[in-house]
Amino acid sequence: MRWDLKGWTALHALALLLFFSWLFGYWQELDEAVFWWFNGHLVTVPGFADLVAFVNQRWIDGAAALLMAGFVFRHAWMVTGRERAKIGCLLLLMAGCFSLQVAAGKTLPIERASPTIVYEQAERVSQLVPHIKAKDASGDSFPSDHGIGFATFLLFACYRFPRRYLYALVPLVLALAMPRVMSGAHWFTDFICGSIPLAMITGAWLFHTPLAYRLTEAMITPVEKLLSRWRLQG
Repeated sequence: MRWDLKGWTALHALALLLFFSWLFGYWQELDEAVFWWFNGHLVTVPGFADLVAFVNQRWIDGAAALLMAGFVFRHAWMVTGRERAKIGCLLLLMAGCFSLQVAAGKTLPIERASPTIVYEQAERVSQLVPHIKAKDASGDSFPSDHGIGFATFLLFACYRFPRRYLYALVPLVLALAMPRVMSGAHWFTDFICGSIPLAMITGAWLFHTPLAYRLTEAMITPVEKLLSRWRLQG
């Protein structure tokens, strides 16, 4: 594969636009509006606080991860031989990229508390529904690690999965990314202007340069041997 300079440049430009537009405060009003809309509904809509608390449990994150893995395994089951090994390489790349993006996010010289910490008068789902251990605050919310996971999965889905999958995956990923925003643990832009730009830059380097192809070629032989040993080669 050759360099796709137009795609590489476009993704970097969009990522930088999202990040710097947030940094210069252009998203602040929307951030506050989204937070207060959800926060107000915690006490005005019956059952909403219970729903938000339920979807913000740690085991729900694990279930979401298994659901996304299910899409990958379903796709892998429909192909055989070298193509199945390539999907195995894809999973390894996805895990590596997630780790690198989280590390990159930690190095950003930005400390941003979640809205439930910024606004002391805000309703806290952990107080409204004390019998459920739900996350509703973070001392350093930007970018969202939770969002990085979903953005990374969506990135790989866009580039490597059949297009028909995206009709289900895009709304699903967006819905799964929202619970932390609904509880006030993250601002809306922690995901939109933090997690997604990191995924875009990752996508630019992986899929608009020969990098993903070369990494896959380097990994595919040991992955093929491993799948054959486990009798999963197909």
